Amino acid sequence: MRRQRLHVFALLGALLFGLGCQNVAGPSSDPDTLRRLDSDTLTSIVAELKLHLREDGYRFDRALLADGRDVLSVSLWKLDRLQQLRATPASEWENVDRVIEFARGRALERLRRYGEARAAFERVAASGSVLAAAAFEAAMVMARFDTSADTSGGTPELGTAEIQSQVDRWRTLAREFAGTSYQSLALEEAEAWEMLRVGWHERAEGNERAILSCERLIEANRASKLYSRHLLRLGDLYSDLARYVYLRSRAQGRLDILRYEEHIDRALAAYELAAEDRRSGLRKQARTRIEALLAYHQGNLAYVR
Repeated sequence: MRRQRLHVFALLGALLFGLGCQNVAGPSSDPDTLRRLDSDTLTSIVAELKLHLREDGYRFDRALLADGRDVLSVSLWKLDRLQQLRATPASEWENVDRVIEFARGRALERLRRYGEARAAFERVAASGSVLAAAAFEAAMVMARFDTSADTSGGTPELGTAEIQSQVDRWRTLAREFAGTSYQSLALEEAEAWEMLRVGWHERAEGNERAILSCERLIEANRASKLYSRHLLRLGDLYSDLARYVYLRSRAQGRLDILRYEEHIDRALAAYELAAEDRRSGLRKQARTRIEALLAYHQGNLAYVR
């Protein structure tokens, strides 16, 4: 599949080369609009999109422009603009229209908008172009992802069994598509459900059960770009539990110092691991939490003495 995807983009490049400097806007486009699109030719948009489609969205943060906008979202927006300018019915599509729609599908799948990606690929597959076979295969994959993403049936509150079923479904897809960009998408989905499970346990069963669920989340996603955020979440859960133990002990007139300090130590350990993250924002969050928790702890010890 990876070889076929590389072939598809080589084909896209050939199509675009054949188009050369051909105007990608339809005849109804006004000169002012065309001038605004001078720096946003289809060739440059697809080239930039191709570059970022190689990135692993599960392990690394998505690329951003200097103004903070997401590169994939911006590429999709540019493709949509070109498509709107051409305003060509699918029955009258030329090669350039098929390239635009195929590229839209690739951007949509990486943005985890599987239903829309599937529809885009199906339109290209039905067009009878040289991209039809690759689009058909991509549409089949997106059909499976879209089905997996839409299994809640509108249920307002899923239970742990349903959540685990979702995790298993996405991890199965991740194994099946190992070595392709679809693997990272499936891992992102599985991780999202595991994060949801932590919140479910926190709401329904309290911090102690949520901590076990969070530790399970961390163990399963050590390679994730969200690993440090999961550590922050674990630290917060231990910190909240320490506060609960302290307040309850004070109300009972006797502090359970061993249990309280164990939760404090575990919270600090999680924060310290998160503080090793290479991203300055996360390091700052972790250090701020460490300072706040230490100040809280010192104040409690002073009160106890």
